[in-house]
Amino acid sequence: MSLTSAMHVPAIADRAQDALDFLGRRFSVGPKYLAYRAPTSSELFQAACIALRAPDHRNLQPFRFIAVRDQQREALGALFAADAQQRGQTPEEIERARQRANNGPALVALIGKIQVVTPGVPEHEQWLCIGAGLMNFLNALHLMGYGAKTLSGASIESTDIQRAFCLEGERLLAWIVIGTPNRTTHTKRMDDASRIISEWTGS
Repeated sequence: MSLTSAMHVPAIADRAQDALDFLGRRFSVGPKYLAYRAPTSSELFQAACIALRAPDHRNLQPFRFIAVRDQQREALGALFAADAQQRGQTPEEIERARQRANNGPALVALIGKIQVVTPGVPEHEQWLCIGAGLMNFLNALHLMGYGAKTLSGASIESTDIQRAFCLEGERLLAWIVIGTPNRTTHTKRMDDASRIISEWTGS
């Protein structure tokens, strides 16, 4: 190994450890703690590229993302309000539902498509891929300096909202609100990785 290579390896290791340490500080950040700036189109595209690194048996790509731009928030708010009205909510609750379309400096919809009859690729593998893709997306945004939170709620059960976002066979799974954290994030509980990893004893 040349001197240049020998110097290069520790540098890569240091950067990798820095990245791991930074990923260890990723926590969900609620909309009220997310400020501008929002990720650009190119940054969302880059995060989507990282999402595609999720394990994906037979390359089914069972997920995709749809960005809701500022000029579309009013239309989304109308859908939220109509859904709340159909569920018999009060005028105040309907207005709160409308305003949820303005959550976060950036808003992205997560769409899933599970292929029920796919030889060798059971449904649970496709769901695992969707979850891994979402996590890669969130981690990429975190490494860019953004905070995010994944939300669901009653809106994703609405037939009209599902129809507005989905193609045939797809399902709206969650909303992702994204922005720049305006406070330091922290865990709500003490992490204990020993509870989630162990060694098989052979029986």
